[in-house]
Amino acid sequence: MADENCSICGRTAVFYSAYLKQNLCKKHFEHMVFRRIRAAFASNGLKAKDCSLPRGNSAPAGMIRFLFKDSKGGGIRLQTNTLEDFAVSVMEYFAFSKKPNISVNSKGTFSPLYTTSEKEIAAFLDLKGINFHEKKRKGLDAELLGILEDIEKRRPGGMLSIVKIGRTLGLI
Repeated sequence: MADENCSICGRTAVFYSAYLKQNLCKKHFEHMVFRRIRAAFASNGLKAKDCSLPRGNSAPAGMIRFLFKDSKGGGIRLQTNTLEDFAVSVMEYFAFSKKPNISVNSKGTFSPLYTTSEKEIAAFLDLKGINFHEKKRKGLDAELLGILEDIEKRRPGGMLSIVKIGRTLGLI
């Protein structure tokens, strides 16, 4: 992102959001990520005020866990399934009638990153000095993700639309 300025404030940009069609500085990029996660909580009737970043300096994919405490003192375990995980799962259902094995919100778990891409998560954690190791997908999952990435290149937000369809149909 050399020599690019934030589309909002003019500071040096650290991330380009194809979906928003904007270059974002650190402040506005972080704001976008947190806004998206808070919206995911709100759309599922939860509050994200007790959410925090993982501790340490390494965040292997699929291993970050957060604990969200609700007002009654109970808790919901937050999973790290991402936009890509849910999009692949929905595509497997449509292409092969394979029932999704992940859910956004069920049985004491919630995936607040279901609207956030791995690229965004990796960039966000990199800004925080946390190493992120991308998930390695094999076989059918890798092929479907390749198709989804092609859709995303042609139509930014395409994966999000597929995930929203999956949510609307009650698949995930």
